[in-house]
Amino acid sequence: MKNFIIGIIAAIIVVGLLIFVIETDRSILQMVFGFIFFIIPFSFISSFSSKIMSFLFTVFVVLLGYISYKMGYHDLWIGILEAAIIGGATYYYRIRKTSTFSSSDYIEEAKNQT
Repeated sequence: MKNFIIGIIAAIIVVGLLIFVIETDRSILQMVFGFIFFIIPFSFISSFSSKIMSFLFTVFVVLLGYISYKMGYHDLWIGILEAAIIGGATYYYRIRKTSTFSSSDYIEEAKNQT
């Protein structure tokens, strides 16, 4: 039930942001680019356990922020916010580190149970 409610809340926020972009005549294209650039990093945030990947991700975000500010692409951040909501929910509820299947462990367990 908890996942269901969080999914509904995330959908309402994302659709609300989309309606906000349309109603205030903001750039849908910039929003889509912000979403596309950041959905994968937010979904696989657990992969950034190393210092180098965290550094590269941070450099990318800061450079993108600087370039978007200087060029006037202020609507890019709405897409990044949507990517954070959807990607964060995807990471938290679906993509987690799990142990891989080991056939030798399975055979040992089967032998121990009989």
